[in-house]
Amino acid sequence: MPFEPLEGTDPESVGPYRLLARLGVGGMGRVYLARSAGGRTVAVKVVRAELAHDADFRERFRREVTAARSVGGTFTAPVVDSDQDGETPWLATAYVLGPALVDAVDDHGPLPVDSVRTLGVGLAQALTAIHAAGLVHRDLKPSNVLLAADGPRVIDFGIARALDGDRMTSTGVVVGSPGYMSPEQAGGRPIGPASDVFSLGSVLVLAATGRAPFDHAEDGGAPSAASLLYRVVHDRPDLTALPEPLRPAVTACLAKDPAQRPSPAELGALLGESVAPARSGWLPVAVASAIATRAAEVMDLEDPVRVAAPVDPRRAPAVRTPTEVSESPTGTVRLGVRTPAAAAPDGPATEPVDAAAARPSRRALLLGGGAAVLAGAGGLTAWALGRRGAAPHPDPAPPSGGSASPSPARSTRAPGVPPAPLWTYRLSSSSAGSLGMAFSPGLLHLGSADLVAVNLSDGSEKWITKDAMAYHLAVAGGSVSYGTIADLITVDAGSGAVLWKYRPEPPKPNGTQIASDTVLAADDRAVYAMCAYLSLDSSGLPDSGARTGKGIMALSRKDGSMLWNQHRNQTADYLVSSDLTSDTLLYTDSKENLVARSLADGAQSWFATTDSRSTYQPVLQDGLVFCSVEPNGLQGVRVSDGKQVWAKTSDRSTRLWYSPPAAGKHVVYAVLGGLTVTVQGTTYTPTAPSRVVAFDAADGTELWHVELPTEVLMDSPVLVRDTLFVPTADRGIHAVDVVNRRLRWTFQTGASIDLPWHLAGNGDLLIAVQGDRVMALPPE
Repeated sequence: MPFEPLEGTDPESVGPYRLLARLGVGGMGRVYLARSAGGRTVAVKVVRAELAHDADFRERFRREVTAARSVGGTFTAPVVDSDQDGETPWLATAYVLGPALVDAVDDHGPLPVDSVRTLGVGLAQALTAIHAAGLVHRDLKPSNVLLAADGPRVIDFGIARALDGDRMTSTGVVVGSPGYMSPEQAGGRPIGPASDVFSLGSVLVLAATGRAPFDHAEDGGAPSAASLLYRVVHDRPDLTALPEPLRPAVTACLAKDPAQRPSPAELGALLGESVAPARSGWLPVAVASAIATRAAEVMDLEDPVRVAAPVDPRRAPAVRTPTEVSESPTGTVRLGVRTPAAAAPDGPATEPVDAAAARPSRRALLLGGGAAVLAGAGGLTAWALGRRGAAPHPDPAPPSGGSASPSPARSTRAPGVPPAPLWTYRLSSSSAGSLGMAFSPGLLHLGSADLVAVNLSDGSEKWITKDAMAYHLAVAGGSVSYGTIADLITVDAGSGAVLWKYRPEPPKPNGTQIASDTVLAADDRAVYAMCAYLSLDSSGLPDSGARTGKGIMALSRKDGSMLWNQHRNQTADYLVSSDLTSDTLLYTDSKENLVARSLADGAQSWFATTDSRSTYQPVLQDGLVFCSVEPNGLQGVRVSDGKQVWAKTSDRSTRLWYSPPAAGKHVVYAVLGGLTVTVQGTTYTPTAPSRVVAFDAADGTELWHVELPTEVLMDSPVLVRDTLFVPTADRGIHAVDVVNRRLRWTFQTGASIDLPWHLAGNGDLLIAVQGDRVMALPPE
């Protein structure tokens, strides 16, 4: 692959290094091929100008440099120089002479078994060095693995995070790639070194087969980001093309439970310790020949490669502003294109469902968990899709903390024409996965990479907490609670000021410590959250050799003190969605349970089987809780005793299934719909139109239904006044009038991105989020 030429806007040199060509563009800026006066060739990453003036970013950049310098080992690209305090910060690493793994596979096909074994041993040694420095890489993927003649190299610690909880994410910095994340990372849960091992397993599958383990196509094309994330969390990897000698090691790496994965050292043994991790001739002839050709090009490169003429900024294409609105002849509003275990935990254990079964996977339920979280079996921040997927083209970055667009002028709309947003707010990063959303009086709280409070009246920013990593929110009594990697924190809803942080009891040698995990819900008395029981060694530190217990706890909303905690079964899942009654905590999980616990002491009252590995958000109405039931159904369960009152199942021949429900006065609404999906090479298309169905909450009698014009994403619909809003896979939001029983309009942004919608309503407004754009829509 030829070098990219320098442009007129590129500098002649950076620090003591003369620039020769461009290598690409990263999340923080441009990367150049450069050479020192002494002849050393390096890769120089230069920070973007707008980030260079951000004091918070500079601090994060310093930490990145410190993290990268702390990593040693043969199979990483070392930092050789940097300037963290200059006008334009930069970082120089050793230039690795070799293609990225993704390029090598694209150009020359999968690697032979022996090459993959050598690759795996080298990457395992690289992870050993990274973890020894107290870091988790967090973005190990084929484009971050370079193939040199003497072994692989792991690069790019831009999103590495210290094991002690130091957060290093920032505006514009990617935090994972959907096809190579671990389930816990895709689900927004705390991650450790085992997350990198899962990613390593996915990388080896790509190297050996030419395709990532969750990358089977849909409709003849690449899968969407949402589909990839769902598959990583819920589906089994596709290892049908993986050579048999590699199966034991790769299968172990791809275990859903982090505790079941091998350590990097153990992985080396599984792959074969006799395989030399660094030797000439380890690569196929075609790849080795390409490296030799590249080496000759680099050695011969003395003068900078530049374009014939500098770029004239006056000829740059016009950029539409985020608030530009146009209406199409079809009545669709288009905004300016934009240029997210208790299985048998608490109930009996169940066998995992085979994701390769013929029926379509509920991949659309990617965003189904987390109490007080709009969409969440977990959380996810922004990512960058590399060569193997279409990347979004973002607008110019908004000022730090996001921005709100002014309300457009109101006008009388023709029937069928959707409204323009009342206001638009821009998040600091794309909410491609889970996004926490909750309301307090006059405010919308958004939890993603940052925690933000936005005024509902005009979309202006009230306050922001940077790098909160707050994907699960619970609001009660004027306070907002959320969990981070290391803490459970409650802040004042109006100001963002910290009211308290949960602090475990001081460690006792050979004792147990209760660590906080995902926030589920809150009421006037308590904050309810998942927790973990950590076994401590004789020095009072977590014992890495002991299994961590799983539990659930209640903390005083006043000061964070422990009110109660209860153990869950060891096999319980962390993917949980919940809701509260006046005396009961109800939650579903991804291991087929609906569980009820007493708010008084956390004791389990009952559990009901859902037969669903998706974490449907439970919905309460008229003394019943509504959630999924398989096959492809919906059920109403009595809150008092867990008995099923009624259930509905779809005709599987139509390939339609029920969405999570929404509830109105004595009525339950669900969407009967589906998506065209491909499973192991077979495409399944719905044979009937999608529709909104209204049921009598008491007995499940169908009251009416309205057909929808498109396939729908099986996320929860949202009822605001008399309008039920239905998110679709890629066709915007349908607004259904539940009084007159008709489709009112369809809202679309026109954005060229394939990202899920997040919806929430506060009784007066619909809040719709796609990517980094937050919009307020009127309910009619």
